[in-house]
Amino acid sequence: MRSVLVVVVAWAASVSLAAADELYVAPDGSDSAQGTLDAPFATLERAQEVAGPGDTVWIRGGVYRFSGTTKAVGVAFTKSGTKDQPIRYFAYRDEVPIFDLFELKPQERVTGLDVRCNAIHLRGLEVRGVRQIIVGDSWGVRVRGDDNILERLHVHDNEAPGVFITSGGSNLVLNCDSHNNYDPLEGGGNGDGFGCHSTGANNVLRGCRAWWNSDDGYDFINAPGTCVVEHSWAFRNGYVPETTMAAGNGAGFKSGGFGSPPKIPAGGVPRHVIRFNLAFRNRAQGFYANHHPGGLDFLNNTAFGNAANFDMLVEGGPSTHKLHNNLAVAPGGDVARFTGGEDTGNSWNLPVMVSAADFLSMDESEAMQPRAADGSLPAIKLLHLAESSDLVDRGMDLGLPFVGAGPDLGAFERGSETSTAPDAGVGVPAGDAGAPMAGVGGDGAGGASDAGAAGQAAQAGRASQSQPGAPSGGAWSGGSGGTAAVAGAGAAGGTGEAKGGVSAGAAAPVSDPAADGGCGCRIAPTTAATTSAGSSHIQLLLLAAAGMILRLRARRRRNRAASPQAHRSNAGRATMETKNPS
Repeated sequence: MRSVLVVVVAWAASVSLAAADELYVAPDGSDSAQGTLDAPFATLERAQEVAGPGDTVWIRGGVYRFSGTTKAVGVAFTKSGTKDQPIRYFAYRDEVPIFDLFELKPQERVTGLDVRCNAIHLRGLEVRGVRQIIVGDSWGVRVRGDDNILERLHVHDNEAPGVFITSGGSNLVLNCDSHNNYDPLEGGGNGDGFGCHSTGANNVLRGCRAWWNSDDGYDFINAPGTCVVEHSWAFRNGYVPETTMAAGNGAGFKSGGFGSPPKIPAGGVPRHVIRFNLAFRNRAQGFYANHHPGGLDFLNNTAFGNAANFDMLVEGGPSTHKLHNNLAVAPGGDVARFTGGEDTGNSWNLPVMVSAADFLSMDESEAMQPRAADGSLPAIKLLHLAESSDLVDRGMDLGLPFVGAGPDLGAFERGSETSTAPDAGVGVPAGDAGAPMAGVGGDGAGGASDAGAAGQAAQAGRASQSQPGAPSGGAWSGGSGGTAAVAGAGAAGGTGEAKGGVSAGAAAPVSDPAADGGCGCRIAPTTAATTSAGSSHIQLLLLAAAGMILRLRARRRRNRAASPQAHRSNAGRATMETKNPS
């Protein structure tokens, strides 16, 4: 009788798990538990075993740590949903699950979250601290599948590109932030915020922000499939994070290309679309065609204060680019190296004068404001047109929505309620009252990153705290009387110390895409400034020194913060800090 009872109980448990449409994971859970709110699993791997199409896995706040030398992936998503019934992996309410990869150190490339399946939806997750152990790309978040949605991800302080689509099509990257990524073993040459490099078509990045990435904000090089980036921002890319030291190529939107000379894909050259985007203070270009052997569509973009605002460099003959309704704001010039295609209705070929008086605000710090509760970009005034501006209603009708007599020039249509909020869907766990999660956590407002002189400030989203906040003074380039927060800086009061500082040492940048062990993102830059072999050698030494300093500072902060006490997430779930870093 006892054996029969055991069999019945086991059968009932398996039926309960198989029938579940909501599962729970928590840092203090157990994979032998039932995966309920009161008895959550400990790992996403266990939840993935049980979940099926249409199910939702709710991930409780706290730090999920990964360590060791035998595993190269933090979480591998390998089970597919369907297009109509995706499997959802969502942060629970307004909690912040943090995936910390700092102690994962195999002698191979590391990936934080690896999406190797179709039709799953990730929302509200933070990924930090992916290490570059060997030369070649590691990845913060990598996508290799179709019909996936990455929403409200906060990917930062990795020795790797932030979010990359390396294969698959019809993926959506929505309302994500990627910043302070720097690959030291390649001199910062592959530390992009976002990348679209897939043979699959119709991949879309919408409502995203990329800043302080060592290479480019967005990179579409070697992408045979079409990519679209819209309503997104890129700023301060191309530097060792939070310094003025040059690192990678430094484009805000590197919008295509297949190397130089180009290696044309078998299916032909794709035509990517770049529209309604903002690029400012990137080291090399705001919007860059990057030798693309054909045409790209640049529509309603705003560029300000980049070394070159719009650089249309083509390879192998005249271009067929389409440039309409774009706005270039000095400094940075307007358009360079345009050799063919359509170039009409832009600020540089209309009878208009562009000045600060055309805009509601020129305050660049607004770009760092917290996201809205639905995850969409903050409602800012930076480079939004004033009512009196002669740039209002001066664009061409491109068949896209506009307000008034005609489209405005630039990224922001005056009077428009454009939002990057997702469509209505699963927002709160069953039985819970209240609003969906209120965005991905970042810094508390103006939290200091470390003790130091005035001007040493935390940047929004740097450490793992409950609410994103505006930067305090000096966060851009050190401010007055101090230095900016370095990669890997932790902020006071976080759920756990920030990790992911850069490692010492930098190898020579790869100049031939074919020689690049990763995506082939590094081609020889073609900016106005060139360096001699001697100065390049000095720059590499400086990059190596910067990497060593950043690593030592990150280690010091970790040692200072480590203690055998419980740290709580913003929802009160505990994670234990029990060891110092090695």
